[in-house]
Amino acid sequence: MLGLGLTPRSTKSGRGSTASPLSRLLGWQKHRRGWREEPSAAGLLPDDDPLPAIVVRAREDARSRRALARLGYVKVRSYYQRYKRQGREIFPALQHQRLAPTMDFVRDWLAVERKRILARARWPFLVTMLVTIIAGIVFAAVARVLE
Repeated sequence: MLGLGLTPRSTKSGRGSTASPLSRLLGWQKHRRGWREEPSAAGLLPDDDPLPAIVVRAREDARSRRALARLGYVKVRSYYQRYKRQGREIFPALQHQRLAPTMDFVRDWLAVERKRILARARWPFLVTMLVTIIAGIVFAAVARVLE
């Protein structure tokens, strides 16, 4: 043995190694039996009850928002207008992803997305406008000085 904490020591049962002094100091411990099971890849414990309907609906809405964002504002707006003229109740452009948002949901998403796009473009527009005005004033001042 090289010294304390440098090589693993076997436990009394011979299975595995005990924690080194450094890991004990830092609080690293092995998981013990009897601890609660870890969630599966789906995020559910194996013996859990089904999720409440409101949680399922919220997940579906979040998936729909992401799918609409991937599709893009312009395409969603054109599809929305076409399906609205046809009198549809659901938005069929996302059926290939097994999503069926209502037309009201898509209308609300379009309104929120339009506000987000305008808010994102507002500051660059204002800064560009300010720089253009300042450049015009400087140009006029230089032209007056050179007369």
